[in-house]
Amino acid sequence: MNHSATHFNFIGECKELKLGLWTCPPFLFILMGFFTIVSMIATYVLASRYIDEPQIAALVVILIAVVFLIIGNIIVSSFRRIAEAHKMQSEFISIVSHQLRSPLSIIKWSAEAATREQAQGNPLKQQEFFETTQQTVSYMIRLVNSLLEVSRIEAETFFIKEEVFSFKELMQEIMSEFIDYAHAANIELTLTAAETLPEIAGDRERTEMVVQNLIDNAIRYSRRAGTTDISITPVSSSYVRFEVRDHGVGIPKEQQQKVFSKFFRATNGKKVQTGGTGIGLYIAKRFIEAMGGEIGFTSEIDKGTTFWFTLPIAKS
Repeated sequence: MNHSATHFNFIGECKELKLGLWTCPPFLFILMGFFTIVSMIATYVLASRYIDEPQIAALVVILIAVVFLIIGNIIVSSFRRIAEAHKMQSEFISIVSHQLRSPLSIIKWSAEAATREQAQGNPLKQQEFFETTQQTVSYMIRLVNSLLEVSRIEAETFFIKEEVFSFKELMQEIMSEFIDYAHAANIELTLTAAETLPEIAGDRERTEMVVQNLIDNAIRYSRRAGTTDISITPVSSSYVRFEVRDHGVGIPKEQQQKVFSKFFRATNGKKVQTGGTGIGLYIAKRFIEAMGGEIGFTSEIDKGTTFWFTLPIAKS
């Protein structure tokens, strides 16, 4: 369905926003249009009766119509922002509740299992459950940190550190973190980088967060055993380009414009991975652009997706 057609399906859109007709922006837009037309006709009738000059009558009609359009647009825009904020708040609560419920259940189960193993005098099994708990807590910390970053971005209070760091060294650290995870998913990580790479000017911690998110997505949405190919190459005297390519489900063409939107997840991706918050790419775009780089992607259904970004090279 195209964009223009959605304006006429205002009942469906109102249901999606979970709003009544009298607080629903699409319905209010149509209603304001109706009142604008009625006001133009009424103004024309009155003006033609009491004003002898037809040009002046026409100007009065146009003036009234413009005033109504401006007022109507302001009202509808305000309601739309409120409706979108309401929808996003509901989605936020739903996502956070879902994402925290599973790890909390794992922690509870691990703690109970560790207690049983302790009672049975099995320290090795007990240690395994403690390690599971530790990994789950680390996941929850990363999730909370991501949500805090979204809050800072929305409030425009986040700041980017001005650092100089080695992208290659950072990548080696990240690769070592993901190697076991990738093997568990039957995915082989490959890294292609020049022997000598220029240093990067940017925020090392936030660059790490972006890279981790892109690699994690590439592994998650690969449906079968294969490779995830990563490369780092200088693309000019001023920028270095990072690229990660998977051979997974891809992103539907009609949904690609929403990829960097907050809480967005592709419909086919949800079938492969039920988990996920839909905020990683939103955060990545804001961070990369704040560091003076660009981010983008190419994707084909059932063939895979390639995400890339550039960062400025540190001036010597």
